[in-house]
Amino acid sequence: MPWPTTSRHERGYGTAWDKLRVFVLRRDMGLCQPCLRNNRTALANAVDHIVPKAKGGTDDMENLQAICGDCHHDKTLRDEGKRVKAKTGLDGWPEE
Repeated sequence: MPWPTTSRHERGYGTAWDKLRVFVLRRDMGLCQPCLRNNRTALANAVDHIVPKAKGGTDDMENLQAICGDCHHDKTLRDEGKRVKAKTGLDGWPEE
C-alpha cells in the first residue's frame, strides 16, 4: 500500500480523533467487534469506520467499532474490493 501524501491530521486523524478512539475502545470494552460477531474473542488495537470515510462514512459513534489487526486488515481488503483469503480455526474447519 503506498504511503499517503497527506499527514494524519490533514486526513482528519488529529487530537479529536485520538480522544474519540479512546472513547470507542472503552465503549467496546477493548474487544474486537467483528470477532465477537463471529463468536471469537480478540483484543482490539484500533478503531475502524464501519463505512469507510472514503465511501462517505462519518466519525459518528454508530459508524465506529473497536477492531483487531487481523480483522482490520481483512476489512480494508474487502473495502477495496479485494479478496480475503479464507481462514481456518484451530480445529481445521473454516471460520464463519
